[in-house]
Amino acid sequence: MPLNTTRAKHEQLVTTPRTLVPALTTGMGLSMLVLYTIGSLGPFIVDDLGITRSGLGLLPAAAFGTATVMSLYAGHLTDLLGGRRVFLALLAVIGADFALLAASPSYALLLVALCLAGLPQALANPSTNKLIAAHLPPERRALAIGAKQSGIPLAAMGAGLVFPALAGAASWRVAVLVVVPVALLTALVARTALPRDPAPAGPTRFGLPQPPNAPTRWLMAYALLIGCGLSPLNTYLPLYAHQRLGMSSTEAGALISAIGLAGIAVRLMWSRISTRLADISDALLAIAGTAAVCSALIPASTHGSWLAWVGTLGLGTAAAAANAVAMVAVTRGRGFGLTGHASGLVSMGFFAGFAVGPIVFGRLADGAAGFGGGWLMVAAMLALATVCARAGRRTLAAAA
Repeated sequence: MPLNTTRAKHEQLVTTPRTLVPALTTGMGLSMLVLYTIGSLGPFIVDDLGITRSGLGLLPAAAFGTATVMSLYAGHLTDLLGGRRVFLALLAVIGADFALLAASPSYALLLVALCLAGLPQALANPSTNKLIAAHLPPERRALAIGAKQSGIPLAAMGAGLVFPALAGAASWRVAVLVVVPVALLTALVARTALPRDPAPAGPTRFGLPQPPNAPTRWLMAYALLIGCGLSPLNTYLPLYAHQRLGMSSTEAGALISAIGLAGIAVRLMWSRISTRLADISDALLAIAGTAAVCSALIPASTHGSWLAWVGTLGLGTAAAAANAVAMVAVTRGRGFGLTGHASGLVSMGFFAGFAVGPIVFGRLADGAAGFGGGWLMVAAMLALATVCARAGRRTLAAAA
């Protein structure tokens, strides 16, 4: 083998651990940032456009509806084109989409922009998992997945702290516009830093997606229920705190930051723990059960706003780790199939839940049940996720 080729491969192995994970962490956070953007800026958007609670919930639901459909093809597309190409493309779409969000003069165009936001969400997990599986040895993958998944709570923390303050000082459109240069700069850095894609190992033609196998179906069902429970929290918690608990817009936005802060360390912790578990459903069961218990504290916060903080931290600690643990399972490469395809299907479950949850919660909150009915629905979905993890335990253990 030529000396230059050997040296280039050696340099890639040395530099990949240093450049890969930070870039993927930033990209993951940006791909999901729209969810926390709508949540933290909810009071401003409602006042500016005069929309109902249901109308606010339809915004993230539009994004995740697109992400759900695209996730059918995102994994196969990533396996075909390569993680690096897809990752760079999703960053470019994020920049364009947030520019469109900031420029949208009406609720209808805001919905269009949110629909477009579903594309990078669908591509994020397949592309980042593909890059990790291709360029890191097995013993480093779980920690890398936990690190890049921590980009999501980092995005939540940043959105909750920065966006309400910017919106109060200028407008919510200015706050949204700040994301555009961040996305484009990340794309520029990633283009230089990320190693090139290897030749595809599977089919080289795009075709219809393969149906999920039994372990993937259980993981998709679990993801769906967790998504239904979590997405109303991110969308409606600041509005609930502002309208029912009397918090200021800035303090209400800080609740989203609390979710992010709690989720960062926990995603890393659960990613490391799950590599040592012979039965991955142990982690999934513990996460869902803890989240179900903590969700009951949110509606109880009318008797003391401190309960909202405790419940929020508990949910951020427990349920935010579900995605990281699920992605560790699919990248083990044992019973779930191709990494990109399995990641896309499991992400589809999460996104379907993210799409349905805010719509149902908004309907309940606008109706006779009010916010209390919405939070009851959240607790029910998380309880069902606990049952799902228990029921699918044997199948998931055999696959992971």
